[in-house]
Amino acid sequence: MNYLDVLFHPHLLMATVLYTLMAVTFEIIYQNLLHKVHNVPGTYWIARYLGLPFFHILLLTGFIYMSYPVLFGLESYNAEGLRILPTLSQLLNNKSGPTMQLINTLFVISVLLPLVPLIRQFMALILPLQAIAGSAVLYDWLAQYTGQNFSLFPGWYIAGLILLFSFVSELIARMLANVLSQWFNVQYHPHDIQKVVYKSSLLILQVPVLLLYTLNLK
Repeated sequence: MNYLDVLFHPHLLMATVLYTLMAVTFEIIYQNLLHKVHNVPGTYWIARYLGLPFFHILLLTGFIYMSYPVLFGLESYNAEGLRILPTLSQLLNNKSGPTMQLINTLFVISVLLPLVPLIRQFMALILPLQAIAGSAVLYDWLAQYTGQNFSLFPGWYIAGLILLFSFVSELIARMLANVLSQWFNVQYHPHDIQKVVYKSSLLILQVPVLLLYTLNLK
C-alpha cells in the first residue's frame, strides 16, 4: 500500500478517530489538573514534567497498537482470506512484558531527549521521535516473529522529510491553536483553549509524520 492508501485506510482512520478523541479528552483533563495544582510546586512539577510525557506515551502506544499492521502498509490477510501476519496479541505474547518494555523505552526517551542541546532547541522533534521509536520497537517484534531481515533506518531522504514534516506539523498546530482559541473565548479562557488545541493538534499531526517512517521500513 502507498502513503495515501494507508492514510485513508478504514483501519487507520478508525484508530486515528479514537486516538483523536483520547488526545483531546486527555488535554482538557490535563489543563484542568494543572490549574488545580498550580500552587503546589512539587505536584505541579511532577504533573508537567513527568505526567505529561507519560500520558503522551500511553496515547502514542495506544495508537500504534490500534493501527497495527496497516501502520506498516501491511494487511493481515491475503487475497484468499488467509491470515499472513501474526495478530497483535500473538506479537505481545511472544515477548516478556512487551507493553511495559515499550512504555519504559519511550519514557526514558522523553525524559532524556530534552537534555540534548540540539533537541532542546527544537522541541517539535520530541513527539515524532517518540512515535518513531515506538513503531520501530513494534516493527522489530514483527520482523523477529516472521524471521525477516529488516532495517529500522528508512534512509536519509525520508529522514529529511520527517524532519520537515515535524516542523510543519508544529506550525499547523500553533496556527490552529491561535484561530480556535478566538472562536471559543466566549465560554473559556483563550489561553486554556490555545493550550488544549495546540497539544491535541500536535499529537494528532504525528500520524502523517509517523507514516513517513513506518511505510519506508525495509
